Amino acid sequence: MKKRILFLIHDLGPRGAEKVLVNLVNGLDKSLFDVSVKTLFNWGPNIRFLSPEVNYSYWMPMDIRGNSHWMKLWSPEQIYKTIIHDQYDVVVSFLEGPCARVVGGCPLDGTKIIDWIHTPILNEAKFTEGFRNRSEAERCYSRADVMVFVSGDVKDAFLKRYDPGKETRVLYNIFDSTGIREMSLQSPAEPPMYPDKLNWCGIGRLIPPKGWDRMMNIQKKLLEDGFPAHFYLIGEGPQRNELIDLADRLGIRDSVTFTGYQTNPYQYLARCMLFVCASEREGLSTAAVESLLLGTPVCTVDVGGMKEILGNNCEFGIVTENDDTALYRAVQRFFAEPEYRLYYANQAAERGKLFERGNAVRQIEKFLISL
Repeated sequence: MKKRILFLIHDLGPRGAEKVLVNLVNGLDKSLFDVSVKTLFNWGPNIRFLSPEVNYSYWMPMDIRGNSHWMKLWSPEQIYKTIIHDQYDVVVSFLEGPCARVVGGCPLDGTKIIDWIHTPILNEAKFTEGFRNRSEAERCYSRADVMVFVSGDVKDAFLKRYDPGKETRVLYNIFDSTGIREMSLQSPAEPPMYPDKLNWCGIGRLIPPKGWDRMMNIQKKLLEDGFPAHFYLIGEGPQRNELIDLADRLGIRDSVTFTGYQTNPYQYLARCMLFVCASEREGLSTAAVESLLLGTPVCTVDVGGMKEILGNNCEFGIVTENDDTALYRAVQRFFAEPEYRLYYANQAAERGKLFERGNAVRQIEKFLISL
């Protein structure tokens, strides 16, 4: 008999965890699992990428302003009964916070509960986000049979904040390696790329924690040092106009391209000589792993998961201290030394084998069967 599994997530917006969930549920063996995805709100470009074999449903047709506040009017048990109607063998909260609160209200009916944590929980506000208070957060997380973390750094951060004494697993994210490589073969149409430049990029939502202003300053210094650099910001977000103004003030607007949100960022990523991450925090960087799968070198500050991805001794990419000067020196070396770029391009391709879809999916299938 197939094992019935429900994955609950806030929505299927254009972010890393949402993309990872689609890759995971599409890849699971449907002869073993009856797979369902439920979103709290019916929104997001990743909905259309779900396989027809995955049962998709939603609670509300749109995200309502202030939803996190009025959802707390109900207890976890009440809201679970309101949102989740069917019986499942396994129910997974695929993000911390509100989804974990809902799943924490699951009745004791033989259903196995998994909390799948993607973000480093670095402070009390993040730990209690989506809950009424700390006591409720602890109670809901303690209901899980197993807690899954996307990296060892994310696991360590959570357990420092609260250890429910449950079984824990570190399971790396699922990436559609074949699809990523196939999509990368397409040539960017709009906006175009500049083949005569040394192109580099960052990928993610245009919000301050991603460190886009730091990368703008790096672009300015690269030009001042005589490198024909061109920087691509691949993503969309509320900081867009602010970053355009910053590029104008720095005098680098002609050497910076805002691509907007791309359903196929790989056509740009594969043609860049370097991917850079300057984030304040990460769980397990989707964009960094996708870079490895395409053989694009990675240079990043030391945030969650990066040393797990690139090796503790920078065997497969560069991890530098979270300092502007250190990051610039690390990036600048890729521009100054072609042999250095080539070496890390080869190392990236080698490390990408660790994240091949088939291996990761089979590991998660074994875990789900064992519950």
